[in-house]
Amino acid sequence: MGIDELGTLTTLNEFRLELIEPSIAAHKGRIVKTTGDGILVEFAGAVDAVTCAMAVQSKMRERNNSAAQVISFRIGINVGDIIVYEDDIFGDCVNVAARIENECEPGGVYLSGSAFEQVRDKIGFAFDDLGERSLKNIDRPVRLFAVRVASSDLAVAHEPLA
Repeated sequence: MGIDELGTLTTLNEFRLELIEPSIAAHKGRIVKTTGDGILVEFAGAVDAVTCAMAVQSKMRERNNSAAQVISFRIGINVGDIIVYEDDIFGDCVNVAARIENECEPGGVYLSGSAFEQVRDKIGFAFDDLGERSLKNIDRPVRLFAVRVASSDLAVAHEPLA
């Protein structure tokens, strides 16, 4: 954003229309709101959320390989109760997801331990246990997992990385 605000915003809007919104719809998600260059999305289940996130990141990598302007997203996923008020969602679950996104590497997808437990044996991705992290304004540490494409010679990692 700092180099070319208008150009970056135009590119982000193109991504949203051509790549992100169709992926969210295909995985039964709902855009709750946009906040600058961020998007809050609600899914009925963690499997759809993770599958959508990985599809978006894959499409972004493909796009960035041939683009002059590289844009990377960070995606944080959490599972839990939410408070629905009008068309918005609130609560600890939403706050934790936002904090996970802040911890995430550009181009990555990070999950909370509760989201990991929902998807661990149901999708064909691998997970790296990043250990517990203290997140800003969250009372307790949260275990984080990085999601990656699984290959035949990689196993699911359950021990924290050094």
